[in-house]
Amino acid sequence: MKKILFVLAFLALGWQLKAQCPPEAVDFTLTDCYGIEYNLFDLLDGGQYVFVEFFHPVVSNPDPTWVKQAYHQYGCNGRELFVMALWRSEDDEAALAWLNNTGAECPVVTHDGGAEEFFNLYEDCMDIPRWFLIFPNHEIYMETITYSNMNNVFDNLGIMPDNCNFGECTSPTNLVAELIDPELRLSWSGVDNAHHYHVCNRLVTGVVSYIQDVQDTTCLINFDPRQGGNYFVISHCGDGSECASEIASVPPTALDFTATDCHGNEIHLSDILKRGQYVYMDFFYYSCGSCRLIEPNIVDSYYRYGCNEEDIFYVGVDGTDNDERCLLWCEEFDVQFPVISRDGGGREIFSLYHIFGVPECVLIAPDYSVVYATGSTYPFEYSLNFTDLQTVIDAFGAIGIEEHPCYDGLDETDGQRVSLFPNPADAFVNLLAEGSSLVQIYNALGQLMDSFVSKNQQARIETSYYPEGLYFVQVDGQGFGKFVVKH
Repeated sequence: MKKILFVLAFLALGWQLKAQCPPEAVDFTLTDCYGIEYNLFDLLDGGQYVFVEFFHPVVSNPDPTWVKQAYHQYGCNGRELFVMALWRSEDDEAALAWLNNTGAECPVVTHDGGAEEFFNLYEDCMDIPRWFLIFPNHEIYMETITYSNMNNVFDNLGIMPDNCNFGECTSPTNLVAELIDPELRLSWSGVDNAHHYHVCNRLVTGVVSYIQDVQDTTCLINFDPRQGGNYFVISHCGDGSECASEIASVPPTALDFTATDCHGNEIHLSDILKRGQYVYMDFFYYSCGSCRLIEPNIVDSYYRYGCNEEDIFYVGVDGTDNDERCLLWCEEFDVQFPVISRDGGGREIFSLYHIFGVPECVLIAPDYSVVYATGSTYPFEYSLNFTDLQTVIDAFGAIGIEEHPCYDGLDETDGQRVSLFPNPADAFVNLLAEGSSLVQIYNALGQLMDSFVSKNQQARIETSYYPEGLYFVQVDGQGFGKFVVKH
């Protein structure tokens, strides 16, 4: 039966509908959306603090993060802290749907169970009408509680985090994680009296991420190949107790895909890896300024490491632009490796690899392990930073990716107006151009290295002080030549 029992003595003393904060807790009984009654004094006299979160005034999809955190972090209502949520303006049906969708488990009381009347009684006890705490001695906590200070408040009161293993639940056992591309399958031996199971992932940072609740002892989950995960399952029993399994760890692992590049060529990841090549995936879009900054260095490394014929295979992935736009990108940056646009499956690869911003990269070893991925919290042994090409060269060397320069043919120019030799160059390179010409030399980052007017057909460019790398020659603002400095 849904009812509220209030001590009416306060009304006799002249209280109005919305009065001052009571000097101490007033007894009440609330009924949650499952029909379970909770009496305040029974909870307090049993030695528990009662912590209430108000969703105020109208919420269609309240954030469960903090009430879930408090409930699970402090013992699932079986320890020192009893957590409940009150919805003033929603009904039991809405609360049940919310609990099912979010995995939250604390009692939720709606206006069907007396939330509005309780709020009216205690509204003036809160600086911010959201959090509310009552001590076992019936004293009301009068300081402000917020998201940021909640844990500190509990710590200062001696309410310590605790597990939920206080009752009949035991741990799930034999947890197995199996990658079934593109999903991860978890299976385990169940607990006889478990009502359901929480499936969770403990990130490298220590943060626990709730994934989903299941009734069965198996589930398929969306796998992030850049992060991997440390998965565990928690049994939840009828008395509110919980018990966690051991962790099954899955390192960052590539997920296969088949796509078509902007030239119409099919790219199948597993075919490349089976050849024994590493795969470097460059995630970008055409108008990304940071992508443009590093692309010359990526192109330079492509030539330095064998033009996709040796230890490493380069592929660009654009989830935003179409084939036409990607062809412009290839022309602008002289990209010779495959580039997949959204037309060829780029958007699906972005989703598969959980890419939400660019530029990002993923380096995959022939055994499908992810060697490095930007945006990941996983502690990779090596790091790639294409704003500094030398760091990439050092990382590739440590990994075992060897240099195989493939600069032949880079002296081809627009209309054959420019010829450069020797190429690669060490101390100098000779330039052959038609007539009097303004010559400008840029490094792989697009920075102007040198500029002069050549009045003869042949000019000698001193390169002994140039860092190793790819350089571009522009003649009269039109023709381009390329040469490589290798000391």
